[in-house]
Amino acid sequence: MTNLALFLLLAAHAFGEQLVMVPARAADVVDGFTGIPIRVSTHEFLIAPTEVTQREYAAITGNNPSLYKGDDRPVENVSWWDAIRYCNRRSVKEGLQPVYDLATGRADRSRNGYRLPTEAEWNAAYSGQKQSGRLSDAGTKDTAKLMQRIQQGTANVRTYSPNSLGIYDMLGNVWEWCNDLFDPSGNVSSNNDPQGPARGLDRVIRGGSFATPASGWSKGLRSSMQSSTRSRYTGFRVSRSVAQKQAVTNDAQWFTPYNQTPPAFANSTGGLQPIAVGANAVAWKQESGKLRLKWEAMLGAPGIAPPAPKLRVVETIREANHDGTLGYLQVEQDFAEKIYIMRPPEAGTRKLPVVIVPYYDVDTPAGASLGGRNYTPPGVRSFAYLAVQRGYMAIAIRWFGESYGESYTEAVANLMLRHPKTTGMGKWVWDAHRLVDYLYSRADVDHARIAIIGHSLGGKMALYAAAMESRIGVSVASEPGIGFSHSNYEDFWYLGEALQRAPAGTDQHELLALLAPRPFLLIGGDSADSDKSWHYINAARPVYDLLSAPRNIGYLNHRSGHSPTPDATRLAMDWIEHFFQAASH
Repeated sequence: MTNLALFLLLAAHAFGEQLVMVPARAADVVDGFTGIPIRVSTHEFLIAPTEVTQREYAAITGNNPSLYKGDDRPVENVSWWDAIRYCNRRSVKEGLQPVYDLATGRADRSRNGYRLPTEAEWNAAYSGQKQSGRLSDAGTKDTAKLMQRIQQGTANVRTYSPNSLGIYDMLGNVWEWCNDLFDPSGNVSSNNDPQGPARGLDRVIRGGSFATPASGWSKGLRSSMQSSTRSRYTGFRVSRSVAQKQAVTNDAQWFTPYNQTPPAFANSTGGLQPIAVGANAVAWKQESGKLRLKWEAMLGAPGIAPPAPKLRVVETIREANHDGTLGYLQVEQDFAEKIYIMRPPEAGTRKLPVVIVPYYDVDTPAGASLGGRNYTPPGVRSFAYLAVQRGYMAIAIRWFGESYGESYTEAVANLMLRHPKTTGMGKWVWDAHRLVDYLYSRADVDHARIAIIGHSLGGKMALYAAAMESRIGVSVASEPGIGFSHSNYEDFWYLGEALQRAPAGTDQHELLALLAPRPFLLIGGDSADSDKSWHYINAARPVYDLLSAPRNIGYLNHRSGHSPTPDATRLAMDWIEHFFQAASH
């Protein structure tokens, strides 16, 4: 036997079988915070086929703390901190990158060393398959049987049959530490390889032990313990990350929900003049320039120099799924607007895609009461919360009507006194420019991936900001009233008398044309937006066709009233995610 073969044999004996590749998996769950259905995905990863044995633990650490001795029994009586120290030591011994900062317990999953599986990964490894394992058959009535079970303790790993992936002892033997902090609410911290909440006291343990009964009292074999606790009932298994390559689908079927035009509206523009029919790209560039100038003149803008990007921080907040910064963004030399910045925990300094969420105030988009005048509990309008859940930076921003005066009328009066040629929507577009200026000043923003999404008033704000600010790449407007006649645009906090002065034929299909070829999604509910809104999509679609982006404009009508349904909200966030992925390739 060669020296290499002998080394490999000894290594296999010391460290068990080769890790098992768990394939990528997606499962639909309902988020416990917002009630929105979310498709939670885990990428492929490696996991040990067995719990770490006492032989393996002793080979790395030089000691065996277990109460139930046996080389091939799982190690127990180890804390979460003991487990991650083992992971780092084993990584170093095998020439891999240590994953954990042992001062804080934070894991850098971009490193290739050993770590504890996240709870989502543990679920993927368990995969709902029929499992066998050492759960208790003593029931919950007989303490003598329970104590007999305690005396017997653990079994050797691989005593029972593996699951379909070749993984042993997912049920029973010992509870297994997961990497995540524990959250009993069912909140989903992220839809993409969730790593648990950013804040908590205990760590998740899964799978049950030899003392755990196979009954409903076991609560799904999910529990928690303080990370410093050592117990005869708890051990762990290791996992490792695998480098990922993200695929982008161009399958036409993916776009089906966004383009289900009723037959009666298939090609109808309802009297709107289709834009760019017969034009070429050069001619459209010239025409779009004229169109933009017309709209800029109609909206108006403060006749002042833009201030330098500046944020005055009021409060920093750490929540379960984000690190928040509440502050005031300088939008005029003597006036600042409230924004709330939400960043995924552990985001570090890497460049993040950004989702802007305009609304009355910042509270509803964030799903948190932050002292504003308007707040809706977490739900279908919590777009900023949902964005950070997907790993993006989210920026909620307040509408000037909530800040420029005591109420909307005073706000408009103050606008007329300060900037008499500026409409309410013109003031918002100015603020949107200043927000994007600020985003461009930050080192942690991916300039190629900036989106905006809003509902009702926020939908109007999303439409106008995206049309007039070319640095916003993706937009979604929910129930804005896509046509002038669909909503109250004549009110003076929107466009007021500017509508009366608009040239004949002017309507918001022109804004959709100015957006092209950037992706735009309209969401309706047969309230402000109905099947008649297809007229506006159809009138703008020729520009998207001309610019070779026919799929980049869509309309989803959930027909359930003014508020989006949970499924419509999910599809809206899917729209943003799809085009963010495309922009990253």
